[in-house]
Amino acid sequence: METSPVVYIGKAGGPGIQATLHSRLGQYLGFGAGKNVGHWGGRYIWQLADARELVVCWRELPEESPRDVEKAMIRDFVAAHGRRPFANLGN
Repeated sequence: METSPVVYIGKAGGPGIQATLHSRLGQYLGFGAGKNVGHWGGRYIWQLADARELVVCWRELPEESPRDVEKAMIRDFVAAHGRRPFANLGN
């Protein structure tokens, strides 16, 4: 099994979705500051010793479904590494 610096793959926004990149990142940072937020991915991220040094990257998807791209990225990650990213819940 290969190692990867990727700890989480997620989405924000899209048709009918109110979560924006700004609000999603706010949830992660809020949880790290001890606030009760509704997104579970951040809970695993903040368990890392170097969580405050992580780099956030994003990709704009003007013509693609964020949900479809997220699924494909996770599927490709599993194919390459044999497991989901550290903070992505699920099987």
